[in-house]
Amino acid sequence: MWHHGRKIINALFKKRTTSPAIRVELESKIQADSDRSDIRVFEAPLSAERYGDYEQSTGVAAQEEESRRVINIAKSKGLFIPKSDWQQFGDRKRLPSGESIVFLNEQETVITKIRDPFAKAVIKSLHAQDAIYEHLIHNILFPTTHYSFIGISEDFDGVRMILQQKYFSRYFLTPTQKSINEYLMSGLGLHLEDRYYYANDYFAVTDVSADGDNVLTDERNLYFIDPIIKFKKPAVEVLEHYYKLLK
Repeated sequence: MWHHGRKIINALFKKRTTSPAIRVELESKIQADSDRSDIRVFEAPLSAERYGDYEQSTGVAAQEEESRRVINIAKSKGLFIPKSDWQQFGDRKRLPSGESIVFLNEQETVITKIRDPFAKAVIKSLHAQDAIYEHLIHNILFPTTHYSFIGISEDFDGVRMILQQKYFSRYFLTPTQKSINEYLMSGLGLHLEDRYYYANDYFAVTDVSADGDNVLTDERNLYFIDPIIKFKKPAVEVLEHYYKLLK
């Protein structure tokens, strides 16, 4: 019954928002600095020489090496959370996810994602050393769905990043594709690439169709829950470029 009612509400909403005024604001410089400081300890061993091998840093071997590196640092710095403690984050959601095991704490309205950073590495063109930065790029572009870094964990096949995000109520509505396009193209200055990607010289974003459930709206803001971000340059270069644009 709920799903049928939501379809009706969404249909009515789309009719009255044919030309919405979408506000696009990048994350603040202060918040971006704070976010990066949370993972700064994992950046230290990354040298310019290592980035000289950037094109060779894909594949299972590179991912396994990066997993060990990040896990070891997390354990030495008190940032490691064992799998046995995952239940502290709330009730596990049974909806399938290609990247994360998800826990919901409804009382605190918080979603915790135990994310495999390499789950969609091929789609994202993700190099191993970029994994720790992915949520920082998301935060800059989509601050209404900000991720907080909680810690590092481990599963049978490698490292997991523990991220928290505000829980967005099921009563939020699905925006029109026009609204999504305005945010990404007019707001962020991206262009349509290969039909399903919104891109510039630094990255491309996909999985943001109005036909899915990955973008929500409260009639004022858009909420990009978990878009796929494909890097065209090393993540540190993308960060440096956007830091210059932050206020």
